[in-house]
Amino acid sequence: MIGVIADDVTGATDVAAALSREGLQTLLAFNAETSVTEDADAIVIGLKTRSIPVAEAVATSLVALRSLENAGATRFYFKYCSTFDSTDEGNIGPVTEALAEALGVSTVVTTPAAPIHGRTVNDGNLYVFDVPLHETHMAHHPITPMRDSNLARLLTPQSRGAVMTLPLSAARDGAVAVRATIAAAESAGVTQGSVSVTQVIADAVTAADLAIIAEATDDAVLTAGSAGLIGAIAERQAASGRTVSAPPAGRTAIIAGSCSRRTLEQIAAFESSGGLSHRVVAAPGQTAAQLAEAALTWWDEQPTDTSAMIYSSSSAEERNDELPEAGELYEQVAGIVANGLAHRGVQRMLVAGGETSGAVIRELGTTVAVVGDEAAVGAPWIHDVAGGVHLVLKSGNFGEVDMFTSLAGGASHD
Repeated sequence: MIGVIADDVTGATDVAAALSREGLQTLLAFNAETSVTEDADAIVIGLKTRSIPVAEAVATSLVALRSLENAGATRFYFKYCSTFDSTDEGNIGPVTEALAEALGVSTVVTTPAAPIHGRTVNDGNLYVFDVPLHETHMAHHPITPMRDSNLARLLTPQSRGAVMTLPLSAARDGAVAVRATIAAAESAGVTQGSVSVTQVIADAVTAADLAIIAEATDDAVLTAGSAGLIGAIAERQAASGRTVSAPPAGRTAIIAGSCSRRTLEQIAAFESSGGLSHRVVAAPGQTAAQLAEAALTWWDEQPTDTSAMIYSSSSAEERNDELPEAGELYEQVAGIVANGLAHRGVQRMLVAGGETSGAVIRELGTTVAVVGDEAAVGAPWIHDVAGGVHLVLKSGNFGEVDMFTSLAGGASHD
């Protein structure tokens, strides 16, 4: 069984989709101390460790590792964002090293490459649809601004051990060449007097490159990266076949909190198609409970057979500087709204944004979900069997512009 530890909720759904896409029965859990008894080919634990203090991220990830071992996992993957979201302190390097040390692993192959999402690595530099990372919107991220595209320069300050590279030429020469490069990197790390784990950053531009790296790491207990490499690894596994319950037809609730460009485009497309929407805008002094109550009151006034959207997303120009904690406030609103909708019998919800998704999962009390078909690449339907809710937890930048309209079934004003 493959066990995956993901550093955020939507990243967890992305990697779960990659595993399920290859026919693996995949379960998605949202608690580091989860106890899974269902049969599965893969289990993904989605955490919220991307930007919390290093020590806390490491400790939580190690708890998740023990849970996966107890569930029967024998091969492990640490999933981080394909845009390498991190700071000089971490948390990619520290968590990778801690997991490796706990598993007795001395070398970890790692890559954020995910060609299916337009993320490629060449000469050790990360590109987003052929644009260097530091020239994308990620350079202005409020928590993890990515102002360098060179992965070795990004990973080295947050790691105790050596950071090496695996050039694209090795992958193009085949699995034997990749194994030789990994072995040489491990030896070089030891020569440098590394006190910890050697991390080998792999170039990959195409799915075929990732397939070669996956073949070369068939015996690896631990690898790391985005959903790209684990998808290639999953393709090499024997699949028991999925048994997936489809989401019921009917009314869809869209809850959006991401301020990414793509989510804003999706919101605009939904509204321009006539979709019913309520925007949550906080004034100083308002509480999450008050804002959520207003949103749910609005929902109750809409036609009962019509999908609708409740959102707090906004462009940078629209944000209120008088509310520095607005992001956390809106996350709380999203969670309360989702819980209120579930109690009203809503069974289909599309949630946009990693932090927003995390808040929704916490408020719904979802612990384990079965991964189903993808609503968009990297954004599958998941079924919270205990709660009776089907969810799509979408990373802010995922999905086509018309995704909200399509999932809502062409919602329109009554």
